[in-house]
Formats: sequence, structure tokens, C-alpha cells
Amino acid sequence: FAAYEGVKGGEFYTPSSIVKTIVAILKPFANCRVYDPCCGSGGMFVQSAKFIQAHSGKRGDIAVYGQESNADTWKMAK
Repeated sequence: FAAYEGVKGGEFYTPSSIVKTIVAILKPFANCRVYDPCCGSGGMFVQSAKFIQAHSGKRGDIAVYGQESNADTWKMAK
């Protein structure tokens, strides 16, 4: 997937097109909680916030929770 999008994947990379599709299916809403058990650099959180903002909400209207075993990647997500 990563090569198809023209980027190099990391340890386990989920392409933004897949993340956008997942977020579009889940349709996060204001005051919801988003949990990503393997959050990586936080792409799911970013796309969820963008989705809410695009649908008349504010980026801060969601609470995000996640974990990441790679400390450097976790710092990027934070």
C-alpha cells in the first residue's frame, strides 16, 4: 500500500487513503472518543479531527486515546 501511494512505509504503515476510508465509515462526531490501540504517529486521530471539522465541528471536539510501543513514534503522535 505504501509504495502505491509513493511513500516509504515504516514498521507498520497504514496509508492515508485507508485511514480516510476507515474514518469515513466510522463517522466520528462531536464529543466522541477515538481509540487507536496501535496509533503510530497518530494518523487516525488527525483524520478524525479533520472529518469533524469538515462536518461543522471543531477539531477539539473529540478525545483521542492510543498507545504505541515505539517511543519516537509515540512522541510524534503526542
